[in-house]
Amino acid sequence: MDNKIRILYVEDEVSLATIVKESLETRDFEVYLISDGSKAVAAFEQVKPDVCVLDIMLPNTNGYDIGKGIRVIDNNVPILFLTAKVQTKDVLKGFEAGGNDYIKKPFSMEELIIRIQNLYRLTG
Repeated sequence: MDNKIRILYVEDEVSLATIVKESLETRDFEVYLISDGSKAVAAFEQVKPDVCVLDIMLPNTNGYDIGKGIRVIDNNVPILFLTAKVQTKDVLKGFEAGGNDYIKKPFSMEELIIRIQNLYRLTG
């Protein structure tokens, strides 16, 4: 039985996305990377991830709307926003859109990993 934590990762910045995806995969996470925000909710339904990691500024839609779309389908899956938007109003908007956690860029991989593991433990 495969019990890797499945992550839906939505990020349009290719170099960052590649580094994060590879870093998570070397630590035994299963990562599904989506770079187009408009495809994220459909990918969520297909992948059925354990944790969602969403950028906010994306092409065709934004992370807040993706979070709301995911919440319509699943009220329990953890959503972690990972973004350069650092003002308090942006953080609050992330939580209002269904987020469980919020990390500001730049961030450390160690912090991202421990936050993903904690969210998974709290809901898994």
